[in-house]
Amino acid sequence: MWGVGMQFFINFVLESVGYFITIYFVYSIFGYKKKIAYGLLGLLLIASLYPFLNIPEGLLTWQEIVLFITMSVGPVVFAGLIFISISGGMPMIKIKRRQTFKGVSNRVLTKQMNIQTSYLVMIGSLIAGSSSYFVFQDVMRYMIMGISLIAFILGIILYVQANKIIEEKVVLLVGKNKEKIYTASIHRSIKVVDIKDFYHDEGYIVDRIGEIYIETTEKKEIRHYLFWLATSDQVSIGEPFEKVSLLSYEHLLSEFEKYHVKRMWVRELRRGDVEKIKEKLIR
Repeated sequence: MWGVGMQFFINFVLESVGYFITIYFVYSIFGYKKKIAYGLLGLLLIASLYPFLNIPEGLLTWQEIVLFITMSVGPVVFAGLIFISISGGMPMIKIKRRQTFKGVSNRVLTKQMNIQTSYLVMIGSLIAGSSSYFVFQDVMRYMIMGISLIAFILGIILYVQANKIIEEKVVLLVGKNKEKIYTASIHRSIKVVDIKDFYHDEGYIVDRIGEIYIETTEKKEIRHYLFWLATSDQVSIGEPFEKVSLLSYEHLLSEFEKYHVKRMWVRELRRGDVEKIKEKLIR
């Protein structure tokens, strides 16, 4: 009896860990969107109940039903509770907590970080898909293997997109009307860009206002990360910044505003200027 109980406990823990890894993995690769994670949790719950629905009525005693639900649905519920506690609650449930001001993050992920993330996504999806073959059964096994396959493909896409990037720069715009322009190249080893690593003055606030993705004539990509120091004061901007007199997309800078972060795609033309392709409001 002790051996059977221990086996049930081990299976419960292994399945709970497997579900949690799957949910959190999908949550992370889709940009930490809770609704997607909870949607997956709902699908896992339905899939865990599927074998129970195929059992003829009256075949099981109530004790067997309780045991079945505990071993089949319990790991999903337990994994969901762990995820909820880590991610900060359900998206449609408001939990009263201390109010804090949350501004727009000034941190930007670079090519190096995207490549590293693509490796983690591909390796993680292979591990999740392989382990699901041994841990899960029936519909659940194929569902998680399918999710792992989709994640692996997304990892490949992220890797290909990151490898198209040939140059990254921080662009600092200074002045009430963005009159002065400074640029600084980002070293290929840097994974995360924080404006404080390039310019920091306690007397001024530098806002992140957007990103420009420039498609070159060779179908490569240049990325500029835009920051704005909106002041009429005379400020000294030193290294690693260099002052520039003109940007190919300078006529589009008026579309970027404080307190919002916009991503814009432009195409480089052979005569030297650019044309706008599309844009997306990030925050």
